[in-house]
Amino acid sequence: MDIGIIYCAPHDEFRRRFPALAPTIQYGDEGAHTDFNIYAGTGADARLDEIRFDGVALEDLLAEEGIEFANEAAAIMRMPAPDAAVQLRSVLDKLFARHTAT
Repeated sequence: MDIGIIYCAPHDEFRRRFPALAPTIQYGDEGAHTDFNIYAGTGADARLDEIRFDGVALEDLLAEEGIEFANEAAAIMRMPAPDAAVQLRSVLDKLFARHTAT
């Protein structure tokens, strides 16, 4: 059995807070949302199966960020889900801090 988790933010608010993060994600529609999707297996050997930021795979999103993030996506996907969730949070904290509007 798999589970899915979706975090959603109004796109205009997301762009105000993070103007340069994932620049290919652009919506002109008022009321559009930017989604962060995590899919994971359940059970003792569960892994995070898929992580997408509005359709952009975590691997691609982090590849655009340079050497600091180069191997993070692959490492996260190999970890047991509880450990992967902690590491994902850490990586996202760094990523969002890097792109926070000043």
